[in-house]
Amino acid sequence: MSAIFTLKNIGLEFIVDGKKRPVLDDINLIIDDKKIYTIVGASGCGKTSLLRILGGLNSPSKGQIHYHNQPVTSPPVGVAFVFQDYSNSLLPWRTVEKNVALGIERDLSKKACLERVKEALHLVKLSNCAKDYPWQLSGGMQQRVQIARALATRPSVLLMDEPFAALDAMTKASLQDELLRLRDETGASIVFITHDIEEAIYLGDEVSVLIGPPGKITSHFSIELPFPRDQIKTRELPAFLKFRSYIHHAIQGQS
Repeated sequence: MSAIFTLKNIGLEFIVDGKKRPVLDDINLIIDDKKIYTIVGASGCGKTSLLRILGGLNSPSKGQIHYHNQPVTSPPVGVAFVFQDYSNSLLPWRTVEKNVALGIERDLSKKACLERVKEALHLVKLSNCAKDYPWQLSGGMQQRVQIARALATRPSVLLMDEPFAALDAMTKASLQDELLRLRDETGASIVFITHDIEEAIYLGDEVSVLIGPPGKITSHFSIELPFPRDQIKTRELPAFLKFRSYIHHAIQGQS
C-alpha cells in the first residue's frame, strides 16, 4: 500500500477584517492508495478547507503537502472533485451527456469523448438519461451526473465534499452502496468528507475525526468491518456500534 497524500504540520488561516482567523492547525495525515478515507466532524470545523488543500485549490499557510511524493502547488493531475451542491455544479442548459463531457471535451476527439461519457454514465447507471437535462432528474440522479463527470476524467483520486448531505435517507443509502461499488470497479482512491458518523463508518476503510475551529485531527480509526457491506446487517454489527460510540465521544471531546 502506497501513500497518495502526505500532510505534515499543515495549518491554514484567513485574513478577516485585517485579523488572522485560524482555520486548520497542525494537520498530519497519510492517505493510502486504494482506500476510502473519511474525515468526519461538525459543521465549521474546517473539513472543506482541508479537502480544498488536498485538491490544490487552497494553499496551506504552513506545513507541507505531497501528492505521490510531489509538492502540491496546484490541482494535481488525476484528482477530481465532487461537490455537495450538485444542483449548482451542473449546467442546466446542457444535457446530462454534455455535462459529463465538460471536463474532457477539449482534450479528446468527439468520438473518444462520447465513448468516455457513455462509460461514465454506465458506471453510475444513468445510460438511459444521456439526453435529459439536469432539471428533469431527481436530486440523487443529479448527484450521479456529477459523479459521472468526475469519473469521465478517469481520476486516480476522488475528493468528495459531503456529496450526499442534501439527499433523503433512502437515496443517500443507495448512493453510499453505489460509491462502494464504484471504488471496486474503478480502483479509485476516495477522500470523503461528512458530518454523519454512521456514513463515515459505513463507507470508510479509515476514519479521522476533525474538531475545531481551528480544525485539528484528534482521533483516527481503522474500520475493520467485513465486505460486502450491507445497510442493515453492517449497521447492526457490535463492531459498528462500538465505532459509532468511539467517534461520537471523540467529536464531543471538543467541548
